[in-house]
Amino acid sequence: MRKFLVKIASALGIYKFIVKKANKYIEKKEAKAIKERGIDVLAKVDAMMRERNIKVFFCFGLLLGAYREKGFIPYDFDIDLGMLASERPDNIIDIFKENGFTFLKQSYIKSNGRITIDQFKYDGVPIDIYYYYDFDEQRIACSPPRKHEFKDWRTANETDGFPTFIFPVQRTEFEEVEFLGHKFYMAAKAESWLRDIYGEDFMTPVREWTEKTRKTCIIASPERQYRRLDL
Repeated sequence: MRKFLVKIASALGIYKFIVKKANKYIEKKEAKAIKERGIDVLAKVDAMMRERNIKVFFCFGLLLGAYREKGFIPYDFDIDLGMLASERPDNIIDIFKENGFTFLKQSYIKSNGRITIDQFKYDGVPIDIYYYYDFDEQRIACSPPRKHEFKDWRTANETDGFPTFIFPVQRTEFEEVEFLGHKFYMAAKAESWLRDIYGEDFMTPVREWTEKTRKTCIIASPERQYRRLDL
C-alpha cells in the first residue's frame, strides 16, 4: 500500500512536498524535546559510555551550539555525538536498548561494511552517534550518508543506496568542558573542527546551511551507503 501511495504522489508531483512538510513537523517536535529534555538525555548517554571507559564527544550541531551559543541550537532536531570507531563496542545497540533507548537505524558502507552512524531515540530526543576513523596522519574523519539524489529512502535502500560525504577534522585530544551544568568531552581543537566543517564564518548563524554554500573541507565520496533498521 505504501509503495502504491508513493507512486501516486510521485505521479502527481506532490511526493517531495508531502515529505518536506512531514519532516518539518517532526523536526519541530524533536527540537522542542531537545530544549526540554536534551541535557538529561545527553548526560545519560555520557554516563553510559563512561561506565565502559568510552569517550563520546560533541560534533556537528551539538559542537557548534556549545561553542557558539553555549547551549543547544534552538532549531536543532537531533543531538550529534562522535566516537572513535576503534572504541565502538560490538554490543553498543544492546547497551542503548538495555538503558531504555529505541534503536532507529544504522548506516554502513556496502563496499567494506564500515558502520558510519548509529541512531537512537530516548524520551522523544534523537541521538546520532558518528564514528570517526583514521583519515591521514593529521586527521580523522566520519562519513555520514546524505539523502538520495532523487529517490525516496526506501527505494534507495533497496537499490543503489545513499551518497557519502567525508568530514575530515584535525586529530586532537578530547578535554572535559562544562555544558549546561554538566561535564562532557569536546575536541581541544574545536574551533578548527568547526572551520573545517562549517567554513570560516561558522560563528554567524545560518539556519539553511548546506556544504554547497560554504568553503569547507568536506569531500564527496563515490562510496554508497545503506540502512539497517532491524538490529
